[in-house]
Amino acid sequence: MNRSSGPRTPGDLPAEATSFVGRRLELAQVSELLTRARLVTLTGPGGVGKTRTAVRAAHEARGAFSSGVRMVELSALRDPELLANTVAAALDLPEQTARPALEVVADHLEDRELLLLLDTCEHLVDACAVLCDELLRAAPRLRIVATSRQPLDVPGEHVLAIGPLGVPEAAAPRDGEECDAVRLFADRASAAVAGFTVGDDNRSDVLALCRRLDGIPLAIELAVSRLRAVSLDEMLTRLDDRFRLLTGGRRTSVPRHQTLRTAIGWSHDLSTEPERLLWARLSVFAGELSLEAAESVCADDRALPVDDVLTSLIALVEKSVVVRVETPEGTRYRMLDTIREYGLERLAASGDEERTRCRHLAYFLDVARAFDEEWTGDSQIPLLRALVRDRANVRVALEYCVTTPRLHGRGLEMATALWGYWHATGLLTEGRYWLRRTLDGCRDETPTRVKALWLTSWYMDIQGERGGNEELLAEAERIAARIEDRIGAAWTLAFQAHRRYFLGRMEGCAADFEEARTRMTALGDDTGLRMLGFYGGLMLILSGEHQRGIDWCDDSLARGAAQPAEQWARSWALWVKSVGLWLRGEHEAAVECARDGLRAKAALHDLMGLAHFLEGLAWHAARLRHFERVALLQGAADALWRRAAKEARFGIPVLHELHGDAAGPARAALGADGYHDAFTEGAGLPLDTVVDLALDDESAAPDVPVPRSGPADGLTPRERQVAALVSEGLTNREIAARLVVSKRTVDSHVEHILTKLGFTSRSQIAALHTDAASRARTGEAPPTRAATPRATAPRAPSAVPKV
Repeated sequence: MNRSSGPRTPGDLPAEATSFVGRRLELAQVSELLTRARLVTLTGPGGVGKTRTAVRAAHEARGAFSSGVRMVELSALRDPELLANTVAAALDLPEQTARPALEVVADHLEDRELLLLLDTCEHLVDACAVLCDELLRAAPRLRIVATSRQPLDVPGEHVLAIGPLGVPEAAAPRDGEECDAVRLFADRASAAVAGFTVGDDNRSDVLALCRRLDGIPLAIELAVSRLRAVSLDEMLTRLDDRFRLLTGGRRTSVPRHQTLRTAIGWSHDLSTEPERLLWARLSVFAGELSLEAAESVCADDRALPVDDVLTSLIALVEKSVVVRVETPEGTRYRMLDTIREYGLERLAASGDEERTRCRHLAYFLDVARAFDEEWTGDSQIPLLRALVRDRANVRVALEYCVTTPRLHGRGLEMATALWGYWHATGLLTEGRYWLRRTLDGCRDETPTRVKALWLTSWYMDIQGERGGNEELLAEAERIAARIEDRIGAAWTLAFQAHRRYFLGRMEGCAADFEEARTRMTALGDDTGLRMLGFYGGLMLILSGEHQRGIDWCDDSLARGAAQPAEQWARSWALWVKSVGLWLRGEHEAAVECARDGLRAKAALHDLMGLAHFLEGLAWHAARLRHFERVALLQGAADALWRRAAKEARFGIPVLHELHGDAAGPARAALGADGYHDAFTEGAGLPLDTVVDLALDDESAAPDVPVPRSGPADGLTPRERQVAALVSEGLTNREIAARLVVSKRTVDSHVEHILTKLGFTSRSQIAALHTDAASRARTGEAPPTRAATPRATAPRAPSAVPKV
């Protein structure tokens, strides 16, 4: 069951929207290079097909990497300081630790066999070179494929130039295989014009056109899109005329970048005036965009009325200028880099760039304001998903603000309004980055500055960087008093107490939280009271005031009851309450809270939150003496802590003690090796599997009696358990379902059992178990290893059957 439907977008390889044509030689070269090189860079001009080739090569190589393949799309990224953060997001690593993002990524990849695809590096070539060099040094089993218009110049880099598709000088034999350029033309033309085929009557014209376009895939696709309006021979004539003009009337070749530019320019000239205007204005967007965004940013009252935007957008999609993208959030659109670059040139030449960028900023500032107003309600998860989709455009808008002095105030407002987005998606480091830059740019003493200051301090607390935020809160306190910002003063007071109790200075914290609560109640600040319920509640519980802390959490939950789809505040209140209930000895109630909160954290894909709840459910498993489950859950939680936080369990002593209280008996029961094996297994489980395991009572005790004497003595508890299930005749897939682990994990256990016992078949495992169980019932002494069923078992292939 997939409960992790939250807002983060992992770096999965994109599905291919159109068929892949040609490149057999290049794909073979990439495959061969990856067997001996750790960095392979595909180079070539824009539009030549570097990305398509790299993605196809990555799809084909996926099976060779046990940790999979991840893709990082960089075309929309403009700030090299955020490169490592972007890679971290693609690897599903939240920024909930203050450690540098590059260090976090390097540690995560250290022991993984993974292929990383960095797409479109040329505008960040220096930063990409540093990143690749650092990661390759830190992670010995990492391989990187990069695409760039120029090499990265990193030691050990192997460069593979991706050229245009092949086009012969003469027509191919009629009974022979078409060249790749003609195959691409035919494939795209049949999709654009029903019934179009390449045959004897048009093959020479198609070849001539592909030859004139130098076999550049993007140029061919742009030309094909015109077949709906222009015949093949007319298209060839018009393109030939354009090249004659370019070369002064000579029939000669031109540089490939100029060939593509000419093809783009021809497509631009054949567009209508509204289409050309939309093309230019769309170029201010980074990454994907919605129709609503296009209408808001690109429309005007005269040249491009809002009602005409959709018509022109559809036309640009049909002309291959804009790419349509289907997402879980609906249809969206994007431009290829080369086409966007052309559009930006036209926009700058028109004198319309500043107005368009201001409309872009205005649109996303409104998005941020609306998010801030609504995100703590029932629309929380859809709003978060939408912002994740718009992450590149949010960055563009913020960058425009911080580089334009008259817009510094808007930048501070936008960065601050997105506080819930930064927090709920785990982007605390990026949130602090934009808050710092906008605070530096705008020194106005406003409520927005007060909020930005205490937000920055709060994020530092969460990330374990608790020594340098006192000045931020002192400034927030001074400004709030000077401008009579009572809400800002209340929040600042709360986070001054928050900072002190995380430093272990508990004196006075309870009084300050109570005072902040009184002020927020008088001001009607419901959001503040919901948050204070769990932040102040945790402090009270850690101070020993368990019931009072639980009451504060209940108040938070009651305030959010009218918005049952809100998950962020509710889940934190449930976690704090579960800790309080556990410490009061109300274990069943604590577990009920923990399971409810775990579902909410899974929906948000909040890794730090999931780790907290898994820890709590491990305490429960220890109380029930389900010790292997303890180790599995603690291993899974530890893996999440390492991905999400600077220190496990927030560094809180009580939580460390509870962890040890569960781990100690589990180690004693399983043995050091048995605990370690189960802990390691838990750390490697897929997140959905871990959530299912934690929520499933039946899986808490899949205790299958396995004889512990005789030849099986050398097996771990999990291996004995698997052996017992093999003896019942279960397949590896059925065993995986019974134990709530992956089939690959069971495959590995069966292989280890065979190796340790010197067996060659599953039937020998079953015979051993049956014989040992019989002897255990009769009290007969176990046989020696020499007398085990291996001597009489039938011969079987040495490979473990994949079931």
